[in-house]
Amino acid sequence: MGKQADYPLNLLRDIPVEELLSDDQMKGLEYVLEQLTEREQMVLEYRYVKGMSYSEIGVAFELTGSRIQQITNRALQKLRHPARTAYIREGFAAHEASILEHVRMAMGKKEGRLLVAGDKILDQDIEILRLSIRPYNCLKRHGIGTLHELLWMMLKEDWYKECRNLGRKGATEIVVSLLKLEIVDTEYLGCRPLVADQHEAEKLCLT
Repeated sequence: MGKQADYPLNLLRDIPVEELLSDDQMKGLEYVLEQLTEREQMVLEYRYVKGMSYSEIGVAFELTGSRIQQITNRALQKLRHPARTAYIREGFAAHEASILEHVRMAMGKKEGRLLVAGDKILDQDIEILRLSIRPYNCLKRHGIGTLHELLWMMLKEDWYKECRNLGRKGATEIVVSLLKLEIVDTEYLGCRPLVADQHEAEKLCLT
């Protein structure tokens, strides 16, 4: 890769997504890059902004060039997750509005705690759900790191079948945590197959 790297177009080609057309799409790219680990962000910066080779980056990190290539590929794989590429393709503000509209329609509500932009609830890490190790790791391995990514996936009733090794028990734990925090209610699409009715939901939340 040359020293005069054509950032961010070079990165977009490797994800890949269409070229940036607006400031909002650039903000979307910056947002998804912030979801990576600090080391992954630095490696991508050296690679795509500074135009360094894998070997040159390896010297800076005291790692082999092949290891740097693995880190780069892992970071790109994270960026290719549909929940993240949507931010780049649609733009940050546009995709946030799209998510809120989908959630609003799914819940059949015009208002709600989740839909208040000032809450920044969608940006919260799934750690706030205080899940046990298995469901937490299952979500992370599936590329789910924030509530907006989780709720987007839960717009389908059989969402939990997409997460390897999660199972119905793990999915129920996730739903209960969301209910306890009043982020969703039992009418949300992803909750319906796991919580039969409000009475059951109340029992689950009390346990």
